Amino acid sequence: MEVKQNNLIKSLRIQPLVVVIRLENDFFNIPYKRDKLLLKIKKLSNYGVKNIEIGWDSNPEWIDLISEIKNNFHNINLGAASISSIQALESIIPLNLNYSMSPIFKKGLHLKAIKYNQLLIPGVSNIENFQEAINLEYKIIKIFPASKLGINFLNKLKEFQESDIFFIGAGGIKSGDLKQLLKNGYDALA
Repeated sequence: MEVKQNNLIKSLRIQPLVVVIRLENDFFNIPYKRDKLLLKIKKLSNYGVKNIEIGWDSNPEWIDLISEIKNNFHNINLGAASISSIQALESIIPLNLNYSMSPIFKKGLHLKAIKYNQLLIPGVSNIENFQEAINLEYKIIKIFPASKLGINFLNKLKEFQESDIFFIGAGGIKSGDLKQLLKNGYDALA
């Protein structure tokens, strides 16, 4: 898992933005939506976007979709968003994704991810979860929801950190806030 963390940190130091794409509820029922998504990813790739997360979906077709994206876009660092259950985690393990993110810290889920060498970046919203994530040797932490927790929470976490932690802000961030959040201590934003 350490290699995956280091690789993601390297990628995000070059481009500190993760584009999160959430699929609509009827996505798998309307065939043209798949083509539209692939075109959107192609455009993002052409614009130079390197890190894209696709929101996890329990639909069995989601796995095929992610495999197709992985096979067609080798220059995209592809991840899965919203991994918050054992079912979600178990579905992504065979995909061998570079990373995935969890909105909240669930120790059992993160222990299982570590066991299978699946980088599951923990979302933290309090100091206790942050300390637990550090104890599990996470070097990269997602602060969620960053729009509500803000810079003050980030600064509190930095006071407690024992080692160099890479912070990703996620949740409710508006495009107009990107520069200010990066300038004030976030290493990357989703």
